[in-house]
Amino acid sequence: MNDLLNGVKDNPTITQLGGLGRAFECPVAYLLPGYDDLTSLQVYEDRRDAREALRLIHDLGEAGAAELLKAAREIRLQHGHSDLNVSEVPDPLPLATEPPRPGRRRRLSFSEAAERAVSDLEGT
Repeated sequence: MNDLLNGVKDNPTITQLGGLGRAFECPVAYLLPGYDDLTSLQVYEDRRDAREALRLIHDLGEAGAAELLKAAREIRLQHGHSDLNVSEVPDPLPLATEPPRPGRRRRLSFSEAAERAVSDLEGT
């Protein structure tokens, strides 16, 4: 983690991401760049039945996804909810690509490293 924070390494391993996920008590997907739909990630992480529904339609393509979406909207209406108060799924954020930095970066203080980690995780 120290090498990642100080710029010595720029690509964390899955083991490191898993450790961060456990430390922050969040799914690893929350830590990855390029995706901004935390609601669906939370449902996917917490609801085994939601994962099963996705597996069941996986090989049905767009038609299966459209039918599942239609059924979900009907279920919401049956429970007195509309789909108007559900936030839209945002488009994935583009993956940021930084040019390689020449030489070694200076060591960051603990507070600078913490600020950079928060900034990187929030995508700012």
